[in-house]
Amino acid sequence: MVRYLHHKEVILLNALIIKRYSPGEQIGVKEPALLDSAVNRPQQRAFGEEAYPTLWLKAAALYSSIAQHYAFHNANKRTAFAAMKQLIWVNGYQLMVPENEAADFTVELVVRNPSLNVEEIGAWIKDHSKQRDMDK
Repeated sequence: MVRYLHHKEVILLNALIIKRYSPGEQIGVKEPALLDSAVNRPQQRAFGEEAYPTLWLKAAALYSSIAQHYAFHNANKRTAFAAMKQLIWVNGYQLMVPENEAADFTVELVVRNPSLNVEEIGAWIKDHSKQRDMDK
């Protein structure tokens, strides 16, 4: 069973990111409906079937929605990446990607190639993830 992120967790991630990396920026949700849509997207169902049946697709749906739809005043791309990482973490996986590659992929998703589909994004996440040792 997948453990999804709650709105409050994503809002907290945004606040922590801004406080750490850009403390002068405004913190908070700019468009609550966009945040609601992004956080709920991984859980969507149609005709009794999950729209995003794998953890990778769920993570991709969350990541792309937050990154591309600007629910927050600031740090949307950074929050999107952190939320995606947190979603796979709480479900037993760790993202293993150099910081510069992660930043490049996020810019690709938002600026250079916003038409990347969820399957392509999910494949990238899966290719850069490994199962965590839950005994530690």
